[in-house]
Amino acid sequence: MNNRKLTLVFVVLFGIWGLTKYTTKDTSHSFKTDLIAIDTSQVTIIKIDPKSSEESEMTLQRNTTSQWIATKGTVTVPADRGAVNSFLKNIQLIKTKRVAAKKKEKWSDYEVDEEKGTSIKIYAGSQLLEDFVVGRFSFNQQTRQGLSFVRINGGDEVYAIDGFLSRTLRQGFDSYRNKKLLSIVKEDIRGLSLTNENGVVRTYAKANNQWTSDGVAIDSSAIASYLSGITNVVSSNFVDDIDPTTYSIPKYRNLQISGNNLLEPISVTCYRDEARTPSYILQSSENKASYFSSEESDLFQVIFGVLEAL
Repeated sequence: MNNRKLTLVFVVLFGIWGLTKYTTKDTSHSFKTDLIAIDTSQVTIIKIDPKSSEESEMTLQRNTTSQWIATKGTVTVPADRGAVNSFLKNIQLIKTKRVAAKKKEKWSDYEVDEEKGTSIKIYAGSQLLEDFVVGRFSFNQQTRQGLSFVRINGGDEVYAIDGFLSRTLRQGFDSYRNKKLLSIVKEDIRGLSLTNENGVVRTYAKANNQWTSDGVAIDSSAIASYLSGITNVVSSNFVDDIDPTTYSIPKYRNLQISGNNLLEPISVTCYRDEARTPSYILQSSENKASYFSSEESDLFQVIFGVLEAL
């Protein structure tokens, strides 16, 4: 092989090498394996705008005592720490599986457009750390795997993410609220005091493993079943249009729970507002910031109705 042919072969091989290197470099540049990485200890504000639903923008903000506060419109309440921690854990490191789309025309297919996407902005003080849109969730029944879709604001690419990220980050305002009405250890309960709408008080007490009602022994299995029903009572039926300083509806029922390991009795108050449907409104001293609505057969029955029937 003469020098001319050798030179030609060298040029061709060099060209192939250069083209391969250039193509590989471009692909790695456009595909981000670690799409989002955040030091969540620095996060102080989270803004979530679920454009695809009827909900308005909500804000989660950490105050000077490291407590998280949830705000939507005129409603500001302490946020559920577990729900916020779950959110932060999910955004700490978001890894991509693949690029699902590269053009704006495809955004709506993955619900990462301005009409359907959930816009999320993460701040450390006034500094914007991340600004991205979370889209739809899909689930493969055969592989039993979930897939979520995310777009970084300012970019065209839509990224596929393994897992349930979309479901977690697109939850509504109530998901970040304290849903607890009662949370108590059954064995700690030693006494109950039930007041009806006429101010009549009925007391229940436990002594020597026997429960009594106003001094008369009652069915132990029935009271045990009742106590099991009130040890962990939660609800997401929030009532937000009540101003506790001006709410004039009289108390319809009140339950005082006393016992071991309680610094003071737990109080559950029920109001009956005939102008509302449902008409029962419940509030607990364990979650003073929240009011919950109830049908007669729902929370009202669990806390008051069953006890009155004993």
